[in-house]
Amino acid sequence: MNLRQILFGSLNAKLLAILMMVALFSSITIAVMFTIYELNTVTKAEQSRLNSIANILAPNLTAALIFQDEVSAKEQIKPLLDQSNIVSARVEDTEGKAFVGIFSRKNNDIQIFTKLMVVSIPLTMKGVDYGTLTIKADYSLIEQSLIFFSIFLLGILALILILSFILSLFLRKNLIYPLTHLATVAEHVTKTNNYNLRSKVLSRDEVGNLASCFNLMLETIEQRDHSLEEKVQQRTNALKVANSQLTTQAFSDPLSGLPNRRYILDKLSDLITQPSDTHFAILGLDLDGFKEINDTMGHDYGDLLLIDVSRCIADTLPTSATLARLGGDEFIILVENFSSKAFINQIALEIHHRLSSGFSIKNKHVYVTISIGIAIFPDDGNTVENLVKYADLAMYKSKETGRNCHHFFNTIMLEDVLKKRELIDDLRSSLINNEFELYYQPIIDLSTNKIRKAEALIRWHHPVRGMVPPLEFISVAEEVGLIVDIGEWVARTAAQDLAKLKKLGADEHFQISVNVSPIQFKDGGQWMTNWFEYVAGLGLSHDAIIVEITENLLMESEDSVRSQLTKLKKQGVPIAIDDFGVGYSSLSYLQKMDVDILKIDKSFVDDLETKSNSRDLCQIMIMLAEHLSIQVIAEGIENEKQKQILTDLGCQFGQGYLFSKPLPLALFKQKYFDVS
Repeated sequence: MNLRQILFGSLNAKLLAILMMVALFSSITIAVMFTIYELNTVTKAEQSRLNSIANILAPNLTAALIFQDEVSAKEQIKPLLDQSNIVSARVEDTEGKAFVGIFSRKNNDIQIFTKLMVVSIPLTMKGVDYGTLTIKADYSLIEQSLIFFSIFLLGILALILILSFILSLFLRKNLIYPLTHLATVAEHVTKTNNYNLRSKVLSRDEVGNLASCFNLMLETIEQRDHSLEEKVQQRTNALKVANSQLTTQAFSDPLSGLPNRRYILDKLSDLITQPSDTHFAILGLDLDGFKEINDTMGHDYGDLLLIDVSRCIADTLPTSATLARLGGDEFIILVENFSSKAFINQIALEIHHRLSSGFSIKNKHVYVTISIGIAIFPDDGNTVENLVKYADLAMYKSKETGRNCHHFFNTIMLEDVLKKRELIDDLRSSLINNEFELYYQPIIDLSTNKIRKAEALIRWHHPVRGMVPPLEFISVAEEVGLIVDIGEWVARTAAQDLAKLKKLGADEHFQISVNVSPIQFKDGGQWMTNWFEYVAGLGLSHDAIIVEITENLLMESEDSVRSQLTKLKKQGVPIAIDDFGVGYSSLSYLQKMDVDILKIDKSFVDDLETKSNSRDLCQIMIMLAEHLSIQVIAEGIENEKQKQILTDLGCQFGQGYLFSKPLPLALFKQKYFDVS
């Protein structure tokens, strides 16, 4: 404990220290002032006394000096030695020579003042100066007087300090003790949280009032504490109920009542951390065509269907399986400790079988199928992320192979995904690296054998893979949105090449068709304004470039896409439907869309020589187009017989290897426009 804590560690110590310090400071100040005053007074008195003695001796000493009576002069100053503080007395003439002098042999113990008090007066008579009397004295008498006075003051100081200490004890009893008692009670309450304690009221002054208020405060806190405990208990019970409800909500799907994504992923994590002999399978499920049901029947039907499907699937599962809904129309099944893959395969088959009978939703019978992907721990993966991803890959494989089936995961699926990702990465840099090129396949007038149109076909010269067929990358480009930039490049390049061909003598009605994707129409139509400005800048009319879209993509497109196609048609841009006859479009839609060109799919042309129904279908399509004033182009003509049959049926244009394979621009110009 340091000095500060000792002096000021408590209120008692602080009060005592303050009183004693005030008393000490006051006493010392007064003592110093009185001491200085006493010293000054005694010094002046002694100085005055010596001056009086010198003045008394001066007349006689002057006479003795005049008559050179040394004996008389010495007798007069000799009595000065009887005084204890006189050190010496000396009479000098006007020239400063000593006439007489005496010296004291006393040895006074001088402790404070070391200098001597000197009194010097002239010896004159009738205005004539005969010499000087000099008396020297020490301060011994002054010191004695000062020491006595100091002892007296010290006694008074001690008395003051004693009285101050007694006063502090009195104040401690009447002022400090009530405060310290109150502080002790408050400290005890703080440490023990016992609000039943009360402080004694030891006085009737402000301190006593403070103690009363403190007791009242404790009483109020005690009452509130009891009330708070009751409320806390009530809220604790309510929180337990709410926590139970939140836990249920956090781990269950609100629509189906099944466990949700969070629950099943946590359970998978727990299973993976168990001993090494643990094995389980997860089945990823996705309803086929659920979006169409939502779009055609409404989301309320879709929700009811999801509830019925989840109940149906749950009823088919063994007790070792857990069904969870991930969201939307996606489900996941966890099967623990199964015996073999055949057991898992049987579960998938049973699910397909149970769903095949369909469901009755608001008196409407709805059929739905499901695609399933299966991954097994630890054979396929050892993390939750990988297992769920691999089950999804297997499920997507089921989607690709016709839906309503199931597949087990294998590494080939993962390799396909990696190849696809690599292909996407390469696609992103293909435009920048100028790896694309347009090839042109002529479209021939079958009646004159002259070229009238050409189809622009994109080719990708990959620096490592070589020539990549469009079938391998167009669908991927559509999936990741790169088809927008690629499609714009195709259209602009085709327009540039057509402008060049016009300068080489191409017929003013010569057209180039470009294939477009509905995704290219997703920007709200701003591209059309940019496209018309670009074509006009090349000196081409709006009908110079034919927009070609496949029949199925046209039918599956959103209304906004079809609306933009209609706007293009109104601006004079020809619209062609590719692969006509293999889709599911209605005849009335053709009239509503007001297309310009139908391209008969190659599959019909291939069978013209061997199947009469193919000829009949081609004839019907040609007659239909003729009735609607639509041009017809037959694709995939490979021999003269096919050409002749189509000519006889009234087909206007043909396209295929019989005339030419797709050619790069340079060869295309050389072959059809006599450019060497």
